[in-house]
Amino acid sequence: MFYETTNSGNYRVGEWYRDPLTNKRKKAYVGYISNTSRARKQAERELIDKIDELVNGTSFRNASNIKTWGQLRDDWLETWKAGVKPQTVERQKLITRRVSQFMNDDYLLEKMTPLFIKNLLLDYEKKFDASPATMRQIKSTFNKAFAHGVLYNIIQVSPMSAVVLHVPLDKKKAIKKRKDNKFLEPNELKAFLTEMSKRRNPNYYDLCLFLLYSGLRIGEAGAIGEDDVDFENSLVDVSKTLINNDMVKGDWHYDEPKTINSERFVAMPLVAMDILKRVIERSKDLDTYYETKPFKSYMKLPSIFRTEYGSPITSHAFREVIKRVQDELREHCKEWYGFEWKKNVVPHSFRIIHITYLSDDEVPLKEIMERVGHVDERTTLGYVRRSRKGSEKAIRAMNDWL
Repeated sequence: MFYETTNSGNYRVGEWYRDPLTNKRKKAYVGYISNTSRARKQAERELIDKIDELVNGTSFRNASNIKTWGQLRDDWLETWKAGVKPQTVERQKLITRRVSQFMNDDYLLEKMTPLFIKNLLLDYEKKFDASPATMRQIKSTFNKAFAHGVLYNIIQVSPMSAVVLHVPLDKKKAIKKRKDNKFLEPNELKAFLTEMSKRRNPNYYDLCLFLLYSGLRIGEAGAIGEDDVDFENSLVDVSKTLINNDMVKGDWHYDEPKTINSERFVAMPLVAMDILKRVIERSKDLDTYYETKPFKSYMKLPSIFRTEYGSPITSHAFREVIKRVQDELREHCKEWYGFEWKKNVVPHSFRIIHITYLSDDEVPLKEIMERVGHVDERTTLGYVRRSRKGSEKAIRAMNDWL
């Protein structure tokens, strides 16, 4: 380092560095006012940081220091996590822990070929009988980490460019069956809602109806407060979501919706607005009751879909009630409604039903996408299930061909 006095009488410390774009030597300076040992040391430290940023900043990362999978993964995670939600980061960390079961941190990047990666993935799938969804998550992690490596000149080519995972036919059939079992035909829906209406807390029944008529995600519905409802124009402002930790009872918070397009105003039919009116009144009555009879566990919150103790109805709580209803239907559905109960309702089922029924009624795809907060048509079409109504329409159309 070298030191200079400026024309204004102040001081500066300088040092040579090599410009990563031009490969030419250049000078960098940091100024300081007081010519004391302490001031010079501080300026020297700032100069070192400045040169490090100029040479190894975000545009010119020093790739020579990253040689192993573990180093690449950590470097990618550090960069990627700045633009996503905390719960997304935690979910990704869970996936990387799965990857660590078969991908050692000290594996050299230069030894990683497409065949090497594919064999690792196949070994993992076979050893743990991993589902296609799990394998997609792991492959996506590899895709993002190696793409990061290419972007920052850590590696020249991603070994994932030629890796394709083929799902066995039996697993494809199992996936389709699981998806189809989440959808309810009108007679199945009626039976389910009838049994749900017998629950002690009517909010669960109304939540089912509201999800059916709105197409909202369970987290979006759980976060709705009275201020989010525009009764004059029959609109609901979807600008937040309820996040809960399934592993810890009572661990939940409000957060931004899933994606940017998830923030929306959703037009509601009259039946949905009537549901919101009675749920809001019920919520107010609950607050009034516990004001006169205080209870330690009671919570007064803005959410209108609430448990008997005031907490918002989370996905976990909703699933528990759904499970009890289905347990009864599996045992008594034939006796009560004349058919065997073979379906598997989950909170997301109502979103699937909403989209499928609208599609059967020939509502334009773009309108459905806007209602449910989708950007990609393929995402919305992935929710559409084959239904009796759709099949009957197809048959009627074919009968009129000739």
